Amino acid sequence: MAQCAELLDPLYQLMKKEVFGSKVIGTDDTSVKVLDRKLPFARTGRIWPYVGDAHHPVIVYDYTPTQGRAGPAKFLERYKGYRQADAYSVYDAFFKSARRMTEVGCWMHARRYFYKPLESDEPHMGPALHLIARLYAVEERAKALSLSAEQRLALRQRVSSRLLAKLHQYLLELQPEVLPKSPSGAAVRYALNQWKALTCFLEDGELEIDNGATERAKPRYRTGPRQLDLLRQRHRR
Repeated sequence: MAQCAELLDPLYQLMKKEVFGSKVIGTDDTSVKVLDRKLPFARTGRIWPYVGDAHHPVIVYDYTPTQGRAGPAKFLERYKGYRQADAYSVYDAFFKSARRMTEVGCWMHARRYFYKPLESDEPHMGPALHLIARLYAVEERAKALSLSAEQRLALRQRVSSRLLAKLHQYLLELQPEVLPKSPSGAAVRYALNQWKALTCFLEDGELEIDNGATERAKPRYRTGPRQLDLLRQRHRR
């Protein structure tokens, strides 16, 4: 496997170069069980997909032993542009002015926060979810009409900006009415704290409303107890 990796490294470097030509790179991480001869159990590593934009349709995967900032910081150290991800705190340092990287939020992640209060029968999220659904309807309309980036931007500025203004006002009015540590409070806090990143897609028609492409690019693993036992047995051999 190591010899194969060495042979494939030139292709990997070309793929990285292609991804770094993107206006926006989407990224996330997914956990993977890793066997370690020094430990009696499987530890958790991370695989990060880096997804290029429509003009650079390449996905590059990078492995790190932890979920810390060092891994993506090293991978993206030469990249300047937009970066789309969730609001994981280790990313914050990437968006300081010296890095020349702009944060693009993900409405798919934000929407999950608004669904959680429904499980507790909290009554405040209906209007917010309705407005978010209308934001996605605008995106579906742009896709159905095969609009160019310029046309999609004009549509967003005409319709989506108005919907976002209504949502922002609703969240500000709702904030003093909900308990800070309740699911509703967490949803309001997340959206307001990330508002600049969540509205960044209004700036450029080539930016996406969410990080769904990266979510779909994440590798999926089934590592239940039986699979881990088999892996351990093979590892000992």
